[in-house]
Amino acid sequence: MDLVSVPEAARLLKLSPARVRVMASKGQLPAAKVADRWVVERRVVELRRQQNPPRGRRFTPRNSWAILLLASGCEVPALDPVDRSRLRKAIRLEGLRGLAPRLGARAEIALYKAHPGEIPYMLEDQALLRSGVSAAGSVDAGLLPGREADGYIAAARLQKFVTEHALSPADVDGNVRLRVVSPDVWVGLELGGLFAPPAAVALDLAEEADPRSQAAGRNALREIDRANQAATRR
Repeated sequence: MDLVSVPEAARLLKLSPARVRVMASKGQLPAAKVADRWVVERRVVELRRQQNPPRGRRFTPRNSWAILLLASGCEVPALDPVDRSRLRKAIRLEGLRGLAPRLGARAEIALYKAHPGEIPYMLEDQALLRSGVSAAGSVDAGLLPGREADGYIAAARLQKFVTEHALSPADVDGNVRLRVVSPDVWVGLELGGLFAPPAAVALDLAEEADPRSQAAGRNALREIDRANQAATRR
C-alpha cells in the first residue's frame, strides 16, 4: 500500500496540513497512525484530487467572510460598493451551495483535545463564535451538540484560549475544532452573541462527514439560498 504523510497529502491537494487533518477526522480521507505519524493512502488522495474540482479561484479570506455575512443578512460596512455588488451577484446566481467549494480560505482549522468537562465552559467563552454542531440550534438544524466544541476564534486570541482551557494539540482524534481567523478579517465578525453567522454555521455542518450533520447543513444552505433569492425579487 502506497502511503503519504499529511504534509505530502496537503501538497497534492493544494490544502493546508491542518485542513487535511480535519478531512481525516471527518472521515473524508481515511487515515492511519504509523510510528506515531498520521498517513493517508496515495490512491485516496489522487481520487479526491480528481473529484469535483471547484469552479473558479478560491475567494480570499476577506471576500469569503463578506459572502457569508451578506448571505446571512448582515451588513459589511468596510466593503467596497463595487465588491459588494459583485459578491451579491455571485450569491444570487450561484447560491451558497455553488460557492461553497471556493470558501475554504475563511479560516485555518486547528484540532485539540480537551477534558469533556471543559467543553461547556469553552462554548460560553466570549472569544469563541460557535459553529457547526455546536451552533446547530441557531439554524434550526434539529441536531443535539455532542461532547465536542466547534467554533471560530481570532488568531490573536488563540494561545490564550488554548491555555485557559488546558487544550492539547491533536490530530484526527481531537474533540475541539478551532477555526482560526486572521485579525484583520475578524474585526468584521464582532457581531455580539455566541454564534457565527448562519451561512457559516450551515456551511460547516454541510462539510461534516456525519450524514445527519451534512444533511442538516445542506438543508440550512438551501433555506438561506431561497431567502436570498426571494429578497432579490422584491
